[in-house]
Amino acid sequence: MSKPYALFFATNRRFLFALGVCLLSLKKNSPRLCQQADILVYHQGLTPKDQQFLNRILPCQFTTYHFAVETNFEHINFKNFTQLAFARYEIFDLLDRYQKILYLDVDIMIGGELEPLVKNFGNRSGLAMCRDQQKGLSLITKNFIQPVDGYDMTLPCYNSGVMLFSNALKNRSGLRMWCYERTAEMLENLVCPDQGVLNLMLQAFHIQVEELPDIYNCLPSNTKFLDKKDCGVLVYHCAGGGLRFWSYTWNGPWQQFYAQYLSIGGPAHTETEHKWLAFIKKHRLERFRFFDRCPNPLVHSWRFVKYCFKQIF
Repeated sequence: MSKPYALFFATNRRFLFALGVCLLSLKKNSPRLCQQADILVYHQGLTPKDQQFLNRILPCQFTTYHFAVETNFEHINFKNFTQLAFARYEIFDLLDRYQKILYLDVDIMIGGELEPLVKNFGNRSGLAMCRDQQKGLSLITKNFIQPVDGYDMTLPCYNSGVMLFSNALKNRSGLRMWCYERTAEMLENLVCPDQGVLNLMLQAFHIQVEELPDIYNCLPSNTKFLDKKDCGVLVYHCAGGGLRFWSYTWNGPWQQFYAQYLSIGGPAHTETEHKWLAFIKKHRLERFRFFDRCPNPLVHSWRFVKYCFKQIF
């Protein structure tokens, strides 16, 4: 019997560890959705051994990904983000097989049951997303070098790291290729490439996004991201290369899943750790509650000062 939902991930070998940790957090904290959803992994370079390993965590269906049109694959946007950033465009056609598909970036940790998210959102317009307000920028202009003619650049930007797609989405048959073609056409003007194209798509096809609460896509700019109390966050998303769970500072919950990942035979990551995280690990400071998710003072000095005052008072 086919499942009504799917979870969609895209990765290469470099971020195999991140997907492994994400799946472990999903398995532990969202068991009900796992029972109702296929797990689709679009990839480039995962070996049969890699796939076998991920299947030990949760059963996955693997598809080798190819960008759908010819373009300049030497462009910096493909160097910084890889082709896999655009794999989410494939979801539009997959909605012929599933009622709903939840896309998740791999730099994510699941903090709770996601079944209510999938069941309760996306039923009206066919697409549900959270607003993106990272670095104090909230408009779609953040995704482009120059404004795009013919589009309203004053509209709010929606983050593409967590997206819920539903087969209620109208005229979806043409959306996949529209996104690929616009990406190739606008490659020189894109900053956050897939996110920019998807936000323009909303206007071009008159799609009214159902806005998700930020607990379903908690970004580092959100103070809940570092909160040690029960703040109800269900999806932690360390978007922004400098704030990764595995390199920026000690993140206790993520490190626990990572230790589990290593214990079942996952290959260790080779990402460079910030000096602050290396200092914490060298002196075993993670034993003290203060250092769990403490802002990195070498990167965010003022955020660190505010954090210290919050801990004291």
